[in-house]
Amino acid sequence: MPSSKVTKIDENILRERLAAFEPEPLVRYEQIKDKHDIEIPCVTADQETINLAQANYLNILNNNDIKKTSENIIRKYGVGTCGPRAFYGTTDVHLKLEEHIASFLGMDESIVYSYGFVAISSSIAAYCKKNDVVFTHKDCNIAIQQGLQMAKSKVCYFDHQDPNSFAREVNKIVELEKGKKKVSRKFLIVEAVSWSTGQILPLPEYLQIAEENIIRVFLEESYSIGILGRSGKGMLEHFDIDSYRVDMIISTLEAAVGSIGGFCAGSHTAIEHQRLSGSGYIFSASLPTYLVQACIESIDLITEETTKKLGVLSKKFHSTLLNCGYNVQSNPLSAFKVFTVKEKDPNLIKQKVQNIYEYCKDNGIFLILKENALMANLNIVLLDQPERYEKIEKVLTSATSL
Repeated sequence: MPSSKVTKIDENILRERLAAFEPEPLVRYEQIKDKHDIEIPCVTADQETINLAQANYLNILNNNDIKKTSENIIRKYGVGTCGPRAFYGTTDVHLKLEEHIASFLGMDESIVYSYGFVAISSSIAAYCKKNDVVFTHKDCNIAIQQGLQMAKSKVCYFDHQDPNSFAREVNKIVELEKGKKKVSRKFLIVEAVSWSTGQILPLPEYLQIAEENIIRVFLEESYSIGILGRSGKGMLEHFDIDSYRVDMIISTLEAAVGSIGGFCAGSHTAIEHQRLSGSGYIFSASLPTYLVQACIESIDLITEETTKKLGVLSKKFHSTLLNCGYNVQSNPLSAFKVFTVKEKDPNLIKQKVQNIYEYCKDNGIFLILKENALMANLNIVLLDQPERYEKIEKVLTSATSL
């Protein structure tokens, strides 16, 4: 039998060997720069700079009351639970936010995820399976695409602004399944406001087609909640549609709400299913409690007054872009504007857009550079800052002559 005697290591020798140990680096760098030599692009918060790249539609990110409350929550709960919702990751504040969202949207129940991207992708994968058919638009966002990739469902694409193209895709599937004993489950997953174009979905027409063909409807409302509707409750309020006609609302909390995370809202059955099948809910550490509280207070700040004011600004900025000579793709009510130059030669558009982006940045106006287009996120305070608004107008007008 082997000896159970344990050899004692000389402590002095051990310390010497540990001190002399020099492990090989995991990554070899040819050149190591000092942190002061690394250029870090930063949008400064001075009066000369106007940040239209940041999504801060209701100016919630600058709300000092919410910052103070978040500080108090950290002192009480700490910075995070370090566990998924089902394993020590749920606090009373998480449950309060879920009730708050459901009540705000007029839905039975809601579920909160710690990351907006995962809320969208995980909820899709939780319901849509390999034998299902999903209808979505061609320019859907990356989170939807990721969810569909995980689901492995058959995907049919249509044009976001054309209900007839959706109807044609539905009819193709119906024809293929004629005479079959078992037909596939069908889902419509669509953005209320297209992140690619800023266009608002003609929802009533889509719902009619979906209801006629027994298609479940998942509405992605990241850029309509807090923006559209009489009191900022999103697309259903905007079109005066009963909540029961939509199976689930999916959204991030990172746009008008101004925090981190995402949620799904729907019937009790639809939401409860995700607590066991939503991978992003089960395996991710829960949203830090101070951010949960920030969401609750942010939702309370979404009112008829803020929605109306943001709508006035959106229409005004839309007209400003047209008057400056740009082609505007987004809807006048969209809180972010997608626009490009008036140029017939497609080979010149990209360079002109790049030049305008650089010119605006050099003059203190920060935009988002998209492929062959620019994007500007509005902030409600611009209505109360005529000098800053005039600066934006002046710089955008001068940029068109480049």
